[in-house]
Amino acid sequence: MSITGDVWLDDFSIKFENGEVLEFSDLVADHFNVDGQTVPASVYRVKEPADPELQNGNQLCGSGDVTFVASWAGGSETTAIAVFTSRRAPRSSAEMCALYTYEDPK
Repeated sequence: MSITGDVWLDDFSIKFENGEVLEFSDLVADHFNVDGQTVPASVYRVKEPADPELQNGNQLCGSGDVTFVASWAGGSETTAIAVFTSRRAPRSSAEMCALYTYEDPK
């Protein structure tokens, strides 16, 4: 939260508290490998790759434009969101440039 602020994620985009938005062009996978285990996930291709500036001048990735965003349940009440700069769709969390974990609102 200190880097991104609140986020809103759906099948079309991810929106950040400061108003920055990454729109998705399509869903490229519905499963993902996290720490050696396959989990249900949503992996989206970013329509126009970018590395938006977020809270306190932080970048979403910091090492290039974000090309893919993946999300999955990180636990019973958390959601994990990973971002990638790869040209091809990521297959595992080992390829991410950043990982953010959020508590699901109640």
